[in-house]
Amino acid sequence: MKEEVTNNLLDAAQANTLAAVQQQVKDWNNVVKSNYLTAFDNWSQSVLAGRADNSNPPQPPKGYVIGHFTDPTTGPGSVGPYGDTPIIWPYPAQGNDPVCPMPPVPPSLKPYTPPVIPEPDNVRNVPVGDTMPVGYRIKTADGSVWQKQASPTPFGVEYYYTRLS
Repeated sequence: MKEEVTNNLLDAAQANTLAAVQQQVKDWNNVVKSNYLTAFDNWSQSVLAGRADNSNPPQPPKGYVIGHFTDPTTGPGSVGPYGDTPIIWPYPAQGNDPVCPMPPVPPSLKPYTPPVIPEPDNVRNVPVGDTMPVGYRIKTADGSVWQKQASPTPFGVEYYYTRLS
């Protein structure tokens, strides 16, 4: 009778553990899938915006499955109420299959290149290495006079030359 009660308790414990692990695997796979789909969506938005190419999409991670292990305190040569019978317990294990199929990869777009805006005839950028002070005037070979000027911008002071005549 004692052995029958012990086996019933063991069977109940194994069934409860299996049910808990099944729910745990389901919950973990839902979280992993949700996180992956969010990351994939973020990546695909970058591709569609032209900030990234589509050559290296994020791959779906491996899902969880129910694994089993033999209780090392049971089996041949063990002392206890179960004798030489090994007891096998379920646990959540990393599987080999992806948690979900990969969504469709968006097409790669050419990055947007803004059109070149022509410079006006009366304004020129300051050449690299120019250290002349604001207000400096220079006469060019064609007889026109240019003056160095400055204008504050949200990004700092912008220096340029304006043609006066």
